[in-house]
Amino acid sequence: MEKDQLFILDKWIKNYINEKKTLNLSNNTLMNYKRVLDGFYQFFALKENEDAINSLYDIDRDFILEYLNSKGDIAVNTKKLHITVIKSFLAYTSKNNSDNIDLSQNLKTLTAKSVKRESESLSKEEETILEGYMHKPLKKKTFLQVRNRLLVKLLYYTGVRASELLSIKLKDISLMKEEGVYKIYIKQEIIEDDLEYIKDHFFADDTMIENNKEDFIAVTQKGRVMHRAELYTMLDRLYKKLYIKKRGIHMLRHTFGKRMVQKNINLSTIKEMMGHENIQTTMIYARSDERAMIDAVWK
Repeated sequence: MEKDQLFILDKWIKNYINEKKTLNLSNNTLMNYKRVLDGFYQFFALKENEDAINSLYDIDRDFILEYLNSKGDIAVNTKKLHITVIKSFLAYTSKNNSDNIDLSQNLKTLTAKSVKRESESLSKEEETILEGYMHKPLKKKTFLQVRNRLLVKLLYYTGVRASELLSIKLKDISLMKEEGVYKIYIKQEIIEDDLEYIKDHFFADDTMIENNKEDFIAVTQKGRVMHRAELYTMLDRLYKKLYIKKRGIHMLRHTFGKRMVQKNINLSTIKEMMGHENIQTTMIYARSDERAMIDAVWK
């Protein structure tokens, strides 16, 4: 498979969203479009890793149905939103690709049945392994090592979406001193050392200062904001290094949601922390922990 398929998809998505911005769509609508396409991107990345798809031009009705089914038992309106956005996106790519390939023709009457499926997340053993990586002292710190660890911590401990992670700036991580918590709702002690190292690197490197004037966190050594494909690749390599046989960025968000439920955090609080528009979305994590509740009855 061509290695640049994820980069091409990422570029198409950015161009599509930019076109929607010129049409003066509301910020809420744009955010919904971004969230749907971010999930679609993650699913494509998983299928690419499994060699289940060879090109963007292989996206067909069955692929879209499989993607929809992977979302689990989502609300009808949510499923309609996914279908509408994806059909619109594929119509855009069909209209603008130089190969004159129409990806939208057989999707005009697209419908999908809701299928219950638990969202993939890390097991307790896998969480322990990942936490060991995040908190193990680095013998010799490098920018990339610290950056990667900081990004993983933000994904794991805050449940932030990939698109949101890539837009976080230093100024967004303000400290509430009395509470010992950063405003992105993560304990100070978890990321303080990594954050200070990153700050020192930013302000000591002329190239970084010039190329990263807005102080984004997720950047390359030259100060360019990372692509989602680069974030996915970084995590994929980490999983393989840690012998975690799972893939994807969004999996860490699902893990966060399940962990919050297991801590008996109020669902309304989890909803706000994860930025869900509907409490029914948050309920997915409560349902996914049903096994624990059954086990509790017998203990």
